[in-house]
Amino acid sequence: MVLKHGSVLTPSGLINTDIVLENGIIAYIGETEHNGIDCGGTTIMPGLVDTHVHGAYGTEFSAPDEEFDGGLTEMAKHGITSVCCTVRCLKQEDTYKAIKNIVKEYKRKPRGAKIEGIHLEGPFVSAKYIGSMNPACLSLPSSAEMQRLYDMSEGLLKIITIAPELEGAIETIKTAKDLGVTVSLGHTGADFATAERACEAGATRITHTFNAAVPFNHRSPGVLGFGLTDNRMECEVICDFIHLDPAAVKLIYLTKGEDKIHMISDSGVFAGLGDGEFIVAGKKRIVKNGMCINEEGRIAGSCYTLHQGVLNMLGRGYSFNTVSKTASLNPAKALGISKYTGTIEQGKAADICVLDADYSAVRTFIGGICYE
Repeated sequence: MVLKHGSVLTPSGLINTDIVLENGIIAYIGETEHNGIDCGGTTIMPGLVDTHVHGAYGTEFSAPDEEFDGGLTEMAKHGITSVCCTVRCLKQEDTYKAIKNIVKEYKRKPRGAKIEGIHLEGPFVSAKYIGSMNPACLSLPSSAEMQRLYDMSEGLLKIITIAPELEGAIETIKTAKDLGVTVSLGHTGADFATAERACEAGATRITHTFNAAVPFNHRSPGVLGFGLTDNRMECEVICDFIHLDPAAVKLIYLTKGEDKIHMISDSGVFAGLGDGEFIVAGKKRIVKNGMCINEEGRIAGSCYTLHQGVLNMLGRGYSFNTVSKTASLNPAKALGISKYTGTIEQGKAADICVLDADYSAVRTFIGGICYE
């Protein structure tokens, strides 16, 4: 298959050229005499990689026995080629069931966006900063439990969110690091010094920056102050412009730079389904005008997939290169898959997204398979 005359985002920048796809990989980038799909007027960028996504289009990654084809296929149609299935804070038994189901789906290889990992957003988080999750499902960090969760995931556990101020957290962070699991600090009231100790133990990331954490204060900068100012830390950023004002996104960008930002969706099962009432883990979620809230009025996840963040950032004048790094390459590095995806280069997987002049996804290729 040949994609003709597109504006292709390569590591060297945008170039007007053709792309040849063969056997699921990018076989050649350059002008060819072969006929193919006319992509004139489009921008061809690497497929999007979402490292913090609970589900979308009716698919729930925390479900104990669900097949994910429907949601993953719809995500693919919106430019998403890889996901790290995120499990919210559940009772221990339900967490185990969710992990086992994701592993089952990973092995089954459903259609749509590829499952490239598991992100556990709990249970080692703070009750005070629990957000919309169930505080009855929390537990203290434990190296033994960390090992158990990793073994159960058969190595698929790639990211875990931990509140470092909790008893046992620092040792658990060390265990996670030794296992090769990325530790993200989130749902936390940690002060600056505690966040620094967590970083020295192996934490490298901030979960949905500015959300579900002790607020930044100029006399007590806390975990956010540490995450924004220490170059060892990277930041998840929800770019739906609901969880964060555009000025807050700009602040993170100016502080961290494009190489330290991971654009995420934090989308839930209701994302892409429009306004309405939904039941998530037995609790009501109300979606209206692009915002999801629980019955207490708290924001409870995003109604938009990662593609909306790309739209928002491009619409605000951020370059294709910056947006692609934050939504494709950096997340791919976090999951350890950047050797074969995250950029458009010869020999890499044919995981690419074709955007029209309005930045809508008109075609997505995942391993050379087209979704539109």
